[in-house]
Amino acid sequence: MALKMVIQGDSWSLLDDGVTVLTVKEPEDEKETVLSVSGSLRSDTVLYFKDELAALATMGADVVLDFSELKYISNACQQALLTTQQQMDSLNKGSLTLRNVPKEIYKEFERINLHELLMIE
Repeated sequence: MALKMVIQGDSWSLLDDGVTVLTVKEPEDEKETVLSVSGSLRSDTVLYFKDELAALATMGADVVLDFSELKYISNACQQALLTTQQQMDSLNKGSLTLRNVPKEIYKEFERINLHELLMIE
């Protein structure tokens, strides 16, 4: 299926067959950008996900990824998280925080030691 981007007001969503995969909401304040991620972050969504994270990292934004509705994250999207964190570290500005990571996904992060490289609340 083809991915479809829908823009509504101050947010956009990435849909796959009518199911929201990624929602990006404008920050309520100037300091924090919250990306609510739901569904499955599969390899076919990594380009959108990576581009959004890279843009925010370049701006030096404090980025919070809310994974409370996330069911699956591919290796490619895990790599995008790590790349974004490394980019923020090298620029010495902005931050990346993961919130509400489901237990199954956190266990996968532990298995590959990603939990030691990312800030997870």
